Amino acid sequence: DALNRRITGATEIALNGPLAGNAALITPYAPNANRARGTLNNCGNGYTPWGTYLTCEENWPGYFTNRAELTTDQQRIGVSNANTRYGWETIAGEASEADSEFARFNVTPSGSDASIDYRNEANGHGYITEIDPYNAESLATKRTAMGRFRHESCVFGKLVEGQPVVAYSGHDARFEYIYKFVSVATWDPADASPEDRLATGAKYLDEGTLYVARFNEGGTGVWLPLTPESETTNGGTLGESFIDQAAIILNTAGAADLLGPTPMDRPEWIAVSPVDGAVYTSLTNNTERTGETPETDTNAANPRLNNEFGHIIRWVESTDNSFNWDIFLFGAPAASDLNVNLSGLTDLNEFASPDGLVFDPRGILWVQTDNGAEAVKEQTNDQMLAVIPSTLTDANGNPDVVNPANQTELRRFFVGPNDCEVTGVAFTDDQQNFFVNIQHPSNWPSNEDATIATAEGTNVRPRGCTVAIRRIDGGQVGV
Repeated sequence: DALNRRITGATEIALNGPLAGNAALITPYAPNANRARGTLNNCGNGYTPWGTYLTCEENWPGYFTNRAELTTDQQRIGVSNANTRYGWETIAGEASEADSEFARFNVTPSGSDASIDYRNEANGHGYITEIDPYNAESLATKRTAMGRFRHESCVFGKLVEGQPVVAYSGHDARFEYIYKFVSVATWDPADASPEDRLATGAKYLDEGTLYVARFNEGGTGVWLPLTPESETTNGGTLGESFIDQAAIILNTAGAADLLGPTPMDRPEWIAVSPVDGAVYTSLTNNTERTGETPETDTNAANPRLNNEFGHIIRWVESTDNSFNWDIFLFGAPAASDLNVNLSGLTDLNEFASPDGLVFDPRGILWVQTDNGAEAVKEQTNDQMLAVIPSTLTDANGNPDVVNPANQTELRRFFVGPNDCEVTGVAFTDDQQNFFVNIQHPSNWPSNEDATIATAEGTNVRPRGCTVAIRRIDGGQVGV
């Protein structure tokens, strides 16, 4: 197809928003600080109301090393002095290297300024990247206003004409935060089918306010703005610690620390109900929540110590940057007691480590798992479950959570092969075709012979793949 293309870790990508043109992003490759080279470690994705595709940079800090003194933002986000994840910097100077494509992963200052070395290369990563899939000649764009951290996914709130566009993203690491971005521009339904999709993306995603979430006791919460005027927990303002908005974005997580948000159990995918606009976030697990220090203690939104099974939190927005929240679903082994199995799961729907989370247009919530908890792993492989939250109500007709009284409404739909992660779900508009990814099954990949024997004695090699799911009768999947 003429629109097919591949965007890699070396593809030139535009930089927009507060950090575009900022001195902190100058490199020999981009002396004007308006370009980045590639998008790295792309994880959860999303799509915009105007028809573009979003991809999120997750565990990108491990691609870079600084052999000298780490900067404040490098220390906070996880760039280290150690060897990098893939060792790409070790082949700098090879005959095949073009334009320092490998040397750039060593961000140690070595020249007189940033135009000489790649000390700023890592600063061009950690963003949400917007791609126009309908224009193969278009330049993918990093939307820096939406924050710089380990993004897991990005999803938009329900659109209302004349109101700002809202997008949510989680920082996928233990004790990290949930963020939302609120545009300056208000939604115009005419922008659902624009002539220039990336220009529309610039309209809504390059100017706005980034917030971080605080979940209070009693089911209330508040969004804290990441702006220079915001008050910190020590009585000052962010502007006293960061020179401008660009500096705040460059060290989003460090700026958020000063506002006192709630450290979560690895925020991953986020999904917004098309029925009522409620927002759901998968909190995959956190075995480092030991309670041995105040920093590792539980809180209302993350109530289990050694949370190896994970949970899904839900909130409903108010009009004043506050929200009301509850915990919709706890992962757990069916055999555990109610102090652990807080949702009362049975052997028909037990799971651990919720990860992928997607609503389809009918209001079905699809939950995918990336399980490392042996107590559940012994009983079931990674899987995809389905539930319709809008049908769960209590005796007074109010929205309910999954509990022992409504177990049959949470159903296991799909089970993956041994040791895989089930991740990513997409579907055609008619809901008749579902596409689900299988990641790293069993002993794949391997430098040795990775074939294994089936029960029938056939040797097969485990491999990542995309599975297409259809009903035998051709009807909608999931009904």
